[in-house]
Amino acid sequence: MKFAPMSYHYLRYPITKFLDKVERSPFDSIDLYCSAPQLNMFDYPLSRLINLDKEIRRRHLKVMAMTPENCTYPVNFCTQDIITRESSLRYYQRAIDTAEFLECPNIQISTGFGYFDASREEAWKNCRESVAQLAAYCEKKNVTLFLEELKVTTTNVLVTSKDLAKMIKEIDSPNVVGMLDMDQMTYAGETVADYFNNLGDKLRHIHFNDRGHTVPGDADFPMKDYFDAIKAHGYDGTCSFEICDRRYYCNPDKAIDDIVAWLQANTDELK
Repeated sequence: MKFAPMSYHYLRYPITKFLDKVERSPFDSIDLYCSAPQLNMFDYPLSRLINLDKEIRRRHLKVMAMTPENCTYPVNFCTQDIITRESSLRYYQRAIDTAEFLECPNIQISTGFGYFDASREEAWKNCRESVAQLAAYCEKKNVTLFLEELKVTTTNVLVTSKDLAKMIKEIDSPNVVGMLDMDQMTYAGETVADYFNNLGDKLRHIHFNDRGHTVPGDADFPMKDYFDAIKAHGYDGTCSFEICDRRYYCNPDKAIDDIVAWLQANTDELK
């Protein structure tokens, strides 16, 4: 597999601290979480983007994926509110342009949501139309969208691997594929096999994290079993570590050290 740490848990530091740590690690790629103050997708000067590109290249790193802030105020491309929906599409258009500039081939995008007291079919239609528009733009920019489902407490649109597979089939674009997040999977009562069975070769990315988006081994998921199941299906795609729990904000470097230690103790991937 191709691994990359995500910069989410470095939000309280300059992005250079994250880049320095990855440069010293066994990894040569990053998953760039896009949020202020590091890279605000709503508004950033061109000079900052150019400098970020230089900082990444100076360390001989590549951007495996970009993760703009998804499905949180005010981003929602499934909503019945057309103003919010259109502004969200412009937000992701900017993300796609940024990915192209950074020579990043992939953007992770999570489903939005419709009003919980309204028709799910309407939100589904908005999701399909919005992602289809972004896919058409991605086809021109040579960028792929990793589409992710979310928990039922967050969305009423995509909540299972079957939902993902159905949406991807309806959009029918080579630039929209599916992904697996261990936290979303387990919450929905699904298994690794469900994702491979439902998505097939459209499963192209994995967030490999323990319960609550923690470092593998820091919670109670059977991470070794999950990893072995992924390998047993012959998966050789991309995999990033979405570490979001705030316990890691104070010492983010240790989280990357612990990820490396878990991989070395439980897999042959870093040998």
